[in-house]
Amino acid sequence: MKNIGFSVVGCGRLGTNLAVQLQAVGHTAVGLSSKHMQSLQDSNQYIQAQIIDTCPWYVTAQADVIFITTPDDVIEQTCQQIIDNNGLRQSAIVLHCSGSLASNILQSAIQAGHSAGSFHPLQSFPIKYLKPNPFKNIYISVEGMNAATELGKKIAIDLKANVTEVTTEGKILYHAAAVVASNYLVTLLDLARELNIQAGISDEVALEILKPLIQGTLNNIEKQGITNSLTGPISRGDLHTIHKHIMNISKGMPDCLDLYRTLGHYTIRIARAQRNISDETILNLQDVLNS
Repeated sequence: MKNIGFSVVGCGRLGTNLAVQLQAVGHTAVGLSSKHMQSLQDSNQYIQAQIIDTCPWYVTAQADVIFITTPDDVIEQTCQQIIDNNGLRQSAIVLHCSGSLASNILQSAIQAGHSAGSFHPLQSFPIKYLKPNPFKNIYISVEGMNAATELGKKIAIDLKANVTEVTTEGKILYHAAAVVASNYLVTLLDLARELNIQAGISDEVALEILKPLIQGTLNNIEKQGITNSLTGPISRGDLHTIHKHIMNISKGMPDCLDLYRTLGHYTIRIARAQRNISDETILNLQDVLNS
């Protein structure tokens, strides 16, 4: 794609990494803006944008595309400020990078005649400058108006990412999926670690011994899909083992019992799809989990 001039408003971890990589693939960093000058200067050491300022409309006026990478609760306000201060050229496109919000949060830009969309990299960014390219081979979702989504797709390809489209109505469920896959995975692994500690395994290795099992499961899912990768007591209808789990968790970690039961009920749905256990066994599993 031809060179585009971009501005990034919100120089946190995502915004900074995005600006670095956009510049690395040949696009021009017109401007950077952030709430605090120190944060802005910290980010700009990796980018050297043409303009930096704490007022976003100062850095967006000459850009072809503006990425708003602020916290979600100020995206709408930030866009409104840019519009109110005539901070967009006529053909400029506005993209925000929120996972949960849809493009309609940029209503002020839309009403002013600009194409708007969302551009969300499905990745976590723990620091401001990641090497190598943290966008390579990840998925970036695009959503919104035609011109905005088409540009978003081209930019994603430039970043060597994969692209997927999400509907405006589906944006919040898309974000919920990411939370379950990333944030709640951390919670699940912490639960597994705590169960091992309760079983008498030392804290130092309580998670470590599970890593090959975790990696093996992920490998199986990649090769043969979710349904075919389910193993364990629910998959084989082992009522006795599930009952013993519940009895022991209720004694040693009662606050975790509801979570174990909920996960068990959801897992029955996958076991049913495997067609390895009878309807009667499924009903018995549900009874045991409710006991």
